[in-house]
Amino acid sequence: MFEPVVNSVFSLDIVVHAVVFIGALVALFCYLTQKDPRIYKHLKEINGPLAWPFVGNALALLGPHENIIPTIMGWVKIHGPTFSAWIGNIPYVIVADAFSVEKILSSNTHINKGKDYEQFLINWLGTGLLVARREKWFHRRKLLTPTFHFKILEDFLPIFNTNAQILTAVLEKQLQQTDSFDICPFISRCTMDIICETAMGEKINAQIGGEEEYVKMVAGMTDILLIKGITPWYRNEYIWNMTNLGKMETKYLKAMHDFTDRMIRYRKSDRKRKSISERRSSNASVTNENPEGQKIRRAFLDLLLDVQENDAQFTDADIREEVDTFMFEGHDTTGANLEWAILMLACNPKCQKLAYEEIQNVFGNDTERDITTADLKELKYLECCIKETLRIYPSVPFFMRRMDQDCVLDEHRTIPKGSTVIISAYILHRQEDVFPDPEKFDPERFFVENAAGRHPYSYIPFSAGPRNCIGQKFALMEEKIVLATLLRKFKLEPVDTEKTVRPLPDVILRPKAGLKVRLVSRE
Repeated sequence: MFEPVVNSVFSLDIVVHAVVFIGALVALFCYLTQKDPRIYKHLKEINGPLAWPFVGNALALLGPHENIIPTIMGWVKIHGPTFSAWIGNIPYVIVADAFSVEKILSSNTHINKGKDYEQFLINWLGTGLLVARREKWFHRRKLLTPTFHFKILEDFLPIFNTNAQILTAVLEKQLQQTDSFDICPFISRCTMDIICETAMGEKINAQIGGEEEYVKMVAGMTDILLIKGITPWYRNEYIWNMTNLGKMETKYLKAMHDFTDRMIRYRKSDRKRKSISERRSSNASVTNENPEGQKIRRAFLDLLLDVQENDAQFTDADIREEVDTFMFEGHDTTGANLEWAILMLACNPKCQKLAYEEIQNVFGNDTERDITTADLKELKYLECCIKETLRIYPSVPFFMRRMDQDCVLDEHRTIPKGSTVIISAYILHRQEDVFPDPEKFDPERFFVENAAGRHPYSYIPFSAGPRNCIGQKFALMEEKIVLATLLRKFKLEPVDTEKTVRPLPDVILRPKAGLKVRLVSRE
């Protein structure tokens, strides 16, 4: 006879606990989503899309990822190139006019990256050069700058050439099956082979059936980080770690770190087997000669291990975060730009013809000779093609800075301390007063006479100012060699076009569904 009462009490208890729990969640959510009144006051001076309570503008960015850029460009049309937006209670100011960009990027005050870098990348890249805060960044940049000396980059040319030639051989084999296919996996494996050999001194031979899991994991991680970044409730680590995506992130991170750690251990062990005299090079070169008189090429990892020998505070963890950073930035960004450049040249045959004629003037009909530093200097039109590709499709479409001090844009607008600035190269590079007909592929924009007088911060594919990309010369050398090697062997024809390919703004700007082209052998 007491069972119904017990059941009713039990049911009531569940209801009470549920109400309390839901109320606590609502209270916590309200607390977490309340806006800083000082920041809110200043951001009212900067136009932007209507932000909804609790979620801000996040709902507009949810859905298919390829819709993010059209949504943002729609805001630009309404509010101009500089506007404010909110993800939950987190304020952002999107900046894409050259004068405002210069104020921020040229400053040593606004040197720290946005908090999103720390929240989303620190588990992967640690606090290496990309993520590090002011003091560590200054120290680490000074430490690493010599490793990107021109002479060191020059010694990497054989690696660029060899892997570019392997790429053309693999593509020739692919042509025996079909003349049109998705070029992206081939480019990704090529840049992966290059970065592994230059960064870690190890050949993984991803292009010819070797290890390519790292390539897949990097692509998966960037997809995961985009979802995490635009979904307010995923910013809570407790909630995130309970999701399948959070568990997948943990799995990817472990595998990628194991890969890097394995390479570091192997390299350190290899160095111990060699005498100091065998591996020590001059200050100007990364190569030395072994007892047989053959050159020993040294990798980025070797240079970091040299630093460790002279600085006991430079730990294996420090080495890993810099190698991981270099692997990420040197593989993914370079690969994406090569893919976009192939699309641009395929869709613009007149430009491709001019680039090929320039290549023929340098090499004649010799399709096998390695490309030298002197050759690279002669490939000026090809370099303009690469620069124009980076204008339309910047590999990194957004950079972030955390405002540690107020930044006065003009007498009416101030970006308040505590907010995050998103500097958009994608929007900046489409300002019609600087780049007329901005969607048109026109390499002549970067002829010396045409670029003269252009605002120096109107074109920033590698960021700009003191915290610009340390590896930009490395990237341009690699891209010129790979593209020149491809064009010496093949004519590029479009299957996908600029109108059918949708850019996907993960951490890196990449084609959403790959990129199909047709290759025609020149032989």
